[in-house]
Amino acid sequence: MTSTLLRKVRVVDTRSPYHGQVVDIRIQDEQITAISNSLSEDENEEVIDLEGYSVSPGWVEMHSDFADPGSEERENLQSGAGAALNGGFSTVCLTPGTFPVLQSKSDIEYIYGKGSNLPVNLLPIGALSRNMAGEEMTEMFDMSISGAVAFSDDFNSVDNPNLLKMALLYAKPNNLTVVNFPFEKRLASGGQMNEGHTATYLGLKGIPAMSEELMVSRDLEILSYTEGHLHLSRISTAGSVERIREAKAKGYHVTCDVNLYNLLLVDSALHEYDSVYKVLPPLRTEEDRQALIAGINDGTIDAIAVDHTPMDVERKKCEYHNASFGMAYLEQAFGLYGAELKNSISIEKWVECLTAGPRESYGMGQVNIVEGSPAELTIFDPNMAWTSTRNSSVSLAYNQPFLNKPLVGKAFGIFN
Repeated sequence: MTSTLLRKVRVVDTRSPYHGQVVDIRIQDEQITAISNSLSEDENEEVIDLEGYSVSPGWVEMHSDFADPGSEERENLQSGAGAALNGGFSTVCLTPGTFPVLQSKSDIEYIYGKGSNLPVNLLPIGALSRNMAGEEMTEMFDMSISGAVAFSDDFNSVDNPNLLKMALLYAKPNNLTVVNFPFEKRLASGGQMNEGHTATYLGLKGIPAMSEELMVSRDLEILSYTEGHLHLSRISTAGSVERIREAKAKGYHVTCDVNLYNLLLVDSALHEYDSVYKVLPPLRTEEDRQALIAGINDGTIDAIAVDHTPMDVERKKCEYHNASFGMAYLEQAFGLYGAELKNSISIEKWVECLTAGPRESYGMGQVNIVEGSPAELTIFDPNMAWTSTRNSSVSLAYNQPFLNKPLVGKAFGIFN
């Protein structure tokens, strides 16, 4: 039996009776077996002094693209897991838009097989429709047996309302999670950034807030009919927050997440046509950003996602119109929170939105800092000032906008 003692670490977990306390934590065979103000050291036990550090349940990233299989020049499972580890994430849910698409038992088993020796849990999200074409539903139950954590067509929003209805009805008795990215492509056709003053000034076609909010309203109507569970991914507008808030008040089983970059930045960041800020959903307005923060704080928004979307130089260092959407910043996420958001969102709420929120949204088992819980932990220093550089980054991604920027708060490591 292996035994590890974490000494003098501050607990950040509002669902734990030890929240806010500085304690010793004993872990034996991957389970927390004892927590106390002072534990005596056992023989042959590894002791790690963590005075000044904090510990929380392991952070979960809800949707990231590690580009494997098919586009390993952008990222691969090993480099992506290394970036997640540097960022303090113990679990990463992988989007299905690979080549080939993750849409069968063997595709799901490929991810588990190739990722089995990595320090981070890699949980694949299965495609909702075949080839993510929005026409024919995949074998969702078979994929769930193999370990698919949820079902989504990733950036391909489900246009067909009947497909979404049937998926929700099928998922309900099987306790499967259906995910949709609310984005009406026909309203946003050719859009390059948020529709607004900056887009007009730059002469770029805009993506209106309505392209998201119309789909949110439609999806909530379908959810009301099916009485299932729907997760809305990557919401970005004030109108979406309000619609989801109203739906939750009516008792709808809807959960949602927001990308961290929509909490950090607004569309004026694009004033110099910098394609590193070309993302989907786009950077919105300050009004939207404040509404998203309010949605986090009042519980309307369940989770914060990074949406790590790595690109190589050819896909980003080109004319703005030709550049791919996406931003990569798994390693810097916590430091960005500390540098920009800690006065708006408490550390307790940050942890909740990276732990309980994602786990409840995807129907995963909870992890808490209590005796008997699995030992999946993130250890971090909320006050450490640091800078991420190209040399220190293990991600292969070219499109990392936050390199060489001042960060506050750093993950020390994970126990997984």
